[in-house]
Amino acid sequence: MKRRFWIFGIAAGIILVGVVAMFLLFSLKKEPKPTPKPQVDVYVKAETVKYRNLQAAVSSSGRLHAFSEVVVSSEVSGRLLEGDVPFRNGQKFRKGQILAEVVNPEFPLGLKARKSRFLQSLAIILPDLRMDYPEAFNQWEQFFENIDIDKPLPEMPKPESSKERIFLASRNIISDYYSILADEARLEKYQIRAPFNGAFNNIMQDPGVVVNPGSQLATIVRTDIYELEVPVVMEEVRFLSLGDSVLVKNETSSESWQGEVKRIGSVVNPSSQAVSVFVSVPGNPGLYDGMYLTAHLYGSKIEEVMEMPRNAVFNNNHVYVLEEMRLIEKPIEVVKRNDQTLFLRGLNEGEELVVEPLLNVTGNPIYKILR
Repeated sequence: MKRRFWIFGIAAGIILVGVVAMFLLFSLKKEPKPTPKPQVDVYVKAETVKYRNLQAAVSSSGRLHAFSEVVVSSEVSGRLLEGDVPFRNGQKFRKGQILAEVVNPEFPLGLKARKSRFLQSLAIILPDLRMDYPEAFNQWEQFFENIDIDKPLPEMPKPESSKERIFLASRNIISDYYSILADEARLEKYQIRAPFNGAFNNIMQDPGVVVNPGSQLATIVRTDIYELEVPVVMEEVRFLSLGDSVLVKNETSSESWQGEVKRIGSVVNPSSQAVSVFVSVPGNPGLYDGMYLTAHLYGSKIEEVMEMPRNAVFNNNHVYVLEEMRLIEKPIEVVKRNDQTLFLRGLNEGEELVVEPLLNVTGNPIYKILR
């Protein structure tokens, strides 16, 4: 029994000595010094702040419309016939060409008869004019000889005195003259002439039908000038004025056309909070009524601003500048926002402005400029 006790005691002592020795050895081991991390250089795109005068540009899209769209109606009665161009949808015409004719043979014949009776009335009063108003006889005789029933009446001489005017009025010369002028003006309405360069948009009557005063014949549109209506937000309308240059583009092709601002609306659209700006575009091949186009409007000059990418601005109006190779956050004044850039003020000239977006700006690295 004692033997076992001694064996157990010796074993426990050996274990205790080993544990003590192990702790002594661990206490003698020196802790390694931490290795400092190397300083990392970060390269960023930056530009030196310098202010200059920049032109404001506004982009917006809208639908192109013909500048004029007119409904052609007949002011007289008769049979409708084609004029200088076919009376068909899509047919183009030039200003002054006859679009259609309304034929009524009775009216021009009746006008010739009235001119003949007017000549007869003048022939009757010419001897009295020779006797009572010799100073006016020569001009009235010349007027009589210049009348041709197949041509418009020449200008009637003006009476030299009130007595002469009374004499002419008592013979119905003045009233007959202006009555014939009215009929000549009515005769011109039998031919419908184009008021501008354009095309037929909608034919409502076919040639050969009988029309009456007020009958709608066709709708015509002007093709030598178009108008583009584009919405512009309120904060950018202040940069635009009448006559500003506009570049109009078709987004589906490489075509572009020049235009100018003709009108600026005075009413704000309540849903979009935008004002309508109307751009005049001369007619050119490739332009059609109803097509969708984008307008780049070049407005006034904005003084003392700098342009930078919009994605480099954070928190709406804050940017980073570099000072002694460290990032410094600063606020700016946003003067105008463009699609991809903005115009700013508020920084000191000569500062280095970071012009690229920075993500996860942590730690304290050294920033260097990448030009």
